[in-house]
Amino acid sequence: MRRLAVALALLGLAVLLAAPALAGGPFVPRVVEFAQTLPGADRTPGAGAWRSGVVRAPKRFDLVGLTWRAPREAHARIRVRSSDGRWSPWTAMAETHGGGAGAEPVWAGGADAYELRLDRRPRGLRAHFVNATGTATRAARVATALRRVAHGALAAIAGTAARAQGATGAPAIVPREAWGAGQCPPRTAPSYGQVQLGFVHHTVDANTYGPQDSAAMVLAICRYHRNTNGWNDVGYNFLVDRYGQIFEGRAGGVDQPVIGAQAQGYNGISTGVANIGTFTRERQTPEAVRATAHLLAWKLPLHGAPVDGLVTVTSAGGPSNRYPVGTAVTFERIAGHRDADATACPGDALFAELPEIRRQAAALAPAAIVPRASVSIAVADPTLDFPQPALLSGQAADAAGIALASAPLSVQVATRTGFLTRARTTTGADGGWSLTLPTQVSRTLRAVVQLPGGGTASSPRIGVQVAPSIRLRAPRRVRARRPLLVSGSVRPRRVRLRLEIARQGRDRRMHVVARVPLRVRNGRFAARPRLRRAALHRLRVVSLADARNAAGRSGDVLVRATGGRR
Repeated sequence: MRRLAVALALLGLAVLLAAPALAGGPFVPRVVEFAQTLPGADRTPGAGAWRSGVVRAPKRFDLVGLTWRAPREAHARIRVRSSDGRWSPWTAMAETHGGGAGAEPVWAGGADAYELRLDRRPRGLRAHFVNATGTATRAARVATALRRVAHGALAAIAGTAARAQGATGAPAIVPREAWGAGQCPPRTAPSYGQVQLGFVHHTVDANTYGPQDSAAMVLAICRYHRNTNGWNDVGYNFLVDRYGQIFEGRAGGVDQPVIGAQAQGYNGISTGVANIGTFTRERQTPEAVRATAHLLAWKLPLHGAPVDGLVTVTSAGGPSNRYPVGTAVTFERIAGHRDADATACPGDALFAELPEIRRQAAALAPAAIVPRASVSIAVADPTLDFPQPALLSGQAADAAGIALASAPLSVQVATRTGFLTRARTTTGADGGWSLTLPTQVSRTLRAVVQLPGGGTASSPRIGVQVAPSIRLRAPRRVRARRPLLVSGSVRPRRVRLRLEIARQGRDRRMHVVARVPLRVRNGRFAARPRLRRAALHRLRVVSLADARNAAGRSGDVLVRATGGRR
């Protein structure tokens, strides 16, 4: 009787603990994150490969990734020891997409130790862990077990067996709240772009997980992307497990063109579908292939894009991008991550299955693409002189081509992490709109209109180039071979400048004889060049084009050098 009383008391306590979780949806254990420094890597002299030996983690972990200071690139492999003492096979870790040196995380599923191999000896090596299954410590394991039992009992009593439902016409999609996204809220509101194609990824995790593990894997990946990589949210728009379950990824709406962090240089014009697992040699399951095809067969036409054929887009650049900024690149509508960026993702085996995914998607896609609402954007002058503002205008219409009157509209600028709103207005009775946008540097712009029934429509992107304002001062007459003071100012301040010196020849034309780099401090520059010969010279300061500024130039200053040999 005493044992029964204790059991009933524990069950009652567990029910009380689980009730709030049930009220908020499925039970999700509290996520725990921690890190571990491996100083042995720093103490190892010389160059070459490095092996950690067996390292016991501070707590039991489900996900582990790596960061290090140097070298910039290295290839890492890992194996983990499960709680029952068995070691996993060695798994290659993907190169990091977090902006620094390191390796993307792999799923460990309740491991307590690990071993690393790197082909180059790292400096400042740290392992970053996530436990999303409530098993980090002995106390956590007991509490989690009790909560699971109680939550299951309460759910059975209440008849609240959860089923993930997709949007109309979509496959079943597990919503964010069902995998615990309340423990991984986005840092900022989502940004919206376009969906012209879909990129297929793999997450480089072990393939031996069960269907009950997938939600915890998604939550752990989200926490790692958000907190270790420093991203706004989980990078992928969707995740698909080996059992064909589809999970909503980045927040913002499964039916919206949410900008993720999944294909550098193309996030604003694509959607990303990550297959949970490693598919370098092992093929994806038929269930997952079918789910990926079904998802893309719904998602691409939803945004007015076909699932088959080719599409040409413009690269936005980036360190891992295979194509420089501004390059026109042609992709399959359903492409692999490696098609766009310098990566092995989605693995050789899954990449080889893309033709089958395209075939199944084409069979499932609607026969005709439903017209969508549209909005345009145009600029009166695409090349501006600082601080000249951009004069923008456009037109908005619904799917039937009827003008969208009195619709809220925003003009957004592209940043490294997505689009940010810089100005707002409302369309007129004829759907037209216009505004003046101050901009001090070159920008990529788009217009986004709010639709009456909810959702948004985005315009194609346009570029506005801004040339800096440069003022040059120099004496009009100097002695040849003596230094002369050349000075001036530039706005904006972050510009690379060069002094161009041309000399008049016997043909009466100016010929460039020197180009001198100028150092800018607080928007000012100065130099003391020498004019080697007695002649008429033309001085000009030019700015070098970069991602923020168009090429510009100052006015010309004519200087007569005297007293020297012509």
